[in-house]
Amino acid sequence: MRPGDPLKTNKLIRSQRTGVPLPRQGTFVRAVENLGRKLILVNFGTAGYEYLFPEEILSEPSNG
Repeated sequence: MRPGDPLKTNKLIRSQRTGVPLPRQGTFVRAVENLGRKLILVNFGTAGYEYLFPEEILSEPSNG
């Protein structure tokens, strides 16, 4: 995955900050490792940025 690639969550996910359900579509920002776990930073537009686990997202095929 590269920054800007579209992503889709594979289940309902609530924001850790607000508790509001996040949109199903987002944009990949970057991958980081924390305490031996891989985390994916996703931009959900107006819902903000959230870190997700790789098993919670699916890559969307690009149209290019």
